[in-house]
Amino acid sequence: MKVEMKKISAQDGMDVYNFLCDIGEGENGFIMTPPKNEEDFKNLLNKYIKDSEKNQPSGRVPQDIFWMYVNDEIVGIIKIRPILNENLLINGGNMGYSISPKYRGKGYGKLIVKKGLEILKSKDTMEALVTVHDDNIPSRKSVESNNGVLQDINNNICRYWIRNY
Repeated sequence: MKVEMKKISAQDGMDVYNFLCDIGEGENGFIMTPPKNEEDFKNLLNKYIKDSEKNQPSGRVPQDIFWMYVNDEIVGIIKIRPILNENLLINGGNMGYSISPKYRGKGYGKLIVKKGLEILKSKDTMEALVTVHDDNIPSRKSVESNNGVLQDINNNICRYWIRNY
């Protein structure tokens, strides 16, 4: 199985557009409005690229976005945030991810968390916080299978810490 993590680019094409449309709006706490057309798509890519810049507006931290490809098919998206603010310590954590509905139940959630941890480690983040809605059992299993330790559950949000050595 060939797995690639590709950082978002202004040159991303129709495969990414179709993927974003497939995952839908705000599912399981992953906040994203799918593009309605090509112009929306380009604007969304540019927004996400701007989100990776070091200097962010007050209350925001930089985040990098990666597409996970398996055998040249895009199956997931992950947002990586090496720096946490007070809000992200409650809900959001160091990574947020989603797997396309057509690829769920095949172990890709576990894989994207693993790949996210590798990216965070390359950015010297040695302990990662991952938050999951308490009723999202597949995502909880993905985090737990990557050595996630449940710290607590507040307001239906599970907070897991993963040591990333």
